[in-house]
Amino acid sequence: MTRTGVWVIGGYLGAGKTTLLNALLRAAGGIRYGVLVNDFGSVNVDATLIAQTGTDAVELTNGCTCCTIGGDLALALKALMEREPRPGRIVIEASGVADPQAVARIAACHPELDVKGAVVVVDAETILERIDDKYVGGLVRRQIGAAGTIVLSKVDLVDGQRLADVRAWLMQTYTGIPVLESGGDGCAVEAAFDPAFSATMSAETAVAGDGGHPSFVTETFRATAPLDRVRFAEAADALLPVVARAKGTVSFAGDPATRYIFQLSGQRWCLEPLDVPDESQETQIVAIAIAPRRAALAAAVALLRRAETVSPAG
Repeated sequence: MTRTGVWVIGGYLGAGKTTLLNALLRAAGGIRYGVLVNDFGSVNVDATLIAQTGTDAVELTNGCTCCTIGGDLALALKALMEREPRPGRIVIEASGVADPQAVARIAACHPELDVKGAVVVVDAETILERIDDKYVGGLVRRQIGAAGTIVLSKVDLVDGQRLADVRAWLMQTYTGIPVLESGGDGCAVEAAFDPAFSATMSAETAVAGDGGHPSFVTETFRATAPLDRVRFAEAADALLPVVARAKGTVSFAGDPATRYIFQLSGQRWCLEPLDVPDESQETQIVAIAIAPRRAALAAAVALLRRAETVSPAG
């Protein structure tokens, strides 16, 4: 019996996992992927890939299928393997606070699946600070240690010295794990998910970790009417020192025909037009922070309420 290959995409919040996933799906080249996403927010697949949305899955224009994991990865994998036609390969995008190896162990229990390894995305812009963070440093190190392949993301956003420092740290700390570099949308996706390139991960492999799993809290902001753009920008800036990751969709007064995807990670946030038609003007943003910042997170999200009142200039 030929078993279906499985890859896990791991990495800390905002590292660039979904960017890598979208690049892989755009370059599928006739391979039918089954994609499982385990995240705090909704399925975040490039809008240009979506053909239609069902009750439990998003059908993609390249023939692939994307589903949310929900509460049970084993059941989600079983359901995916029962779909017709079956996927040729499966990719699991783990949550930004998940251990990729734990996800891989569950997949390895399915008799018809062959876990090829984990592709862990490392953010060149923030990684050296993350690893020394007393709350999340242990988790981030375990995530990288589980990698068969490391994708170093956002290399176009750092200077030469910073990039050299990150490369040196990876080489010294994770000897033997191949590293691919990605800036913007550019990445050798085929190599990252090539069975011959990735180191094999099995259910028996163990990675030593330090420290416990940090606790995370979330806040969700919703608004039914379009927001004031200037006040929204002020509130988004206030989120930067508090939030580990935030994302969602936003509508602005004066621009009712366009909805935007909002993304925040590290020290920057951005808005990109949503490519698919959407008549809704509802804004919905999910923000994630470490538990000790619970009060600061609530206060920062509350500032978004100021954008609900449109200023005369808006």
